[in-house]
Amino acid sequence: MLSAFADCDESAARGVAGVEGCGEGAKLVHSVVHATSTSPMSAAALARPVTFPMTAELDYAVLTSTRQEPQLLPRYRRVLTFGDVLDESVQIFRQHWVSFALVSAVSLLPPGLIDVWLSASGAFSQTVSLAEIQSGRLAQPSSIFAETGVVFATIIISTLFVLLWTSAVIAASDAHLRGVEPHIANVYVHALRCYWAVLLAGLVILVALFVLSALATVLFVLTGFGVLGSLIALIGVLFWWLKPGAREGWLKWLIVAAAPYGLPAYFLGRWSMFIPAAVLECHGPLASLRRSSQLVDRHWFRVVSTLTVASLIVGILEWAPLTLIEIPFTMSTAARGQIGLAPTEAAIVNAVGVALRVLFASIGSIVYTLVFVDLRNRREATDILERVSLLEADPTLANG
Repeated sequence: MLSAFADCDESAARGVAGVEGCGEGAKLVHSVVHATSTSPMSAAALARPVTFPMTAELDYAVLTSTRQEPQLLPRYRRVLTFGDVLDESVQIFRQHWVSFALVSAVSLLPPGLIDVWLSASGAFSQTVSLAEIQSGRLAQPSSIFAETGVVFATIIISTLFVLLWTSAVIAASDAHLRGVEPHIANVYVHALRCYWAVLLAGLVILVALFVLSALATVLFVLTGFGVLGSLIALIGVLFWWLKPGAREGWLKWLIVAAAPYGLPAYFLGRWSMFIPAAVLECHGPLASLRRSSQLVDRHWFRVVSTLTVASLIVGILEWAPLTLIEIPFTMSTAARGQIGLAPTEAAIVNAVGVALRVLFASIGSIVYTLVFVDLRNRREATDILERVSLLEADPTLANG
């Protein structure tokens, strides 16, 4: 059985080495597999379980059977296609939607209720009379600065809760991938432990995107306000697609620099996996960004397209029912000679929106988690390492 891993010794070693603090584990895997494939051994020796001396602290794919976390279910210990990621994510949501709704309610209800209260008080909704528009005598808000401050504070509060919610759903999704039913308290305890790393990494990304956007604006002007840059980027993408053997680093950076605002878009994709890196592997702020960049390398289009499609699916599930509710209210207000929603109607619409987010928003985070797991399997042969761990515990379980 161990001879089946002989051809994968180098990729397995690279996989363990890619995880922070696991360099010694890579040497162990490489030496054991190499010795197994080159040294003559008896059948009895091959049948005995292999044990690995614990010489370094491993934070993922632990090769000893005493303190290891539950293994991924067999169906997730494989390379997933674009369709597989979406299909498996939907299946997980359908089987555990109640659990995900409860986890989501803890983090999404507080900012949602604040939005509903502010809408009911008229802070977020103001109707305008058609007669005022025709006469040109529009009423000016008396406290525009106060309203702006309320909106800004609400955005900050919502962002803080969304980061906590994303971390919690990722932790819950990872538990389901391992066949474990997560407890809400344990999920949020783990999410809170990683929260500062997630928050600080998000702030670093925010500052970096501001700088990259300023640089991209300069490039946008220099390339004829995007006309020449778009043409160069399009030709580069076609050359990249049609000539796989000619994919060089200079061509990639030419496409990124020439495309309108390609720099912030490219680095946002490279850093997109920072939350799973912080939550599932307990990396710090900068280490989670490096980890994300390492995993997304050579998989940028796959990651960005998968996350984009997942966001569209969640958006349709949330906004389609909400639109069906908002349209009658808007028509009723227009029949009274007003444009916009009254405070009561706006509060009802926001309340429905909060309920829809609690129910469906977790689909996007499930996809997010599964993309991260798939990237690890692709780059570091994590699925093979988990099979080695299972083999060490019980040879009969090695084939999943």
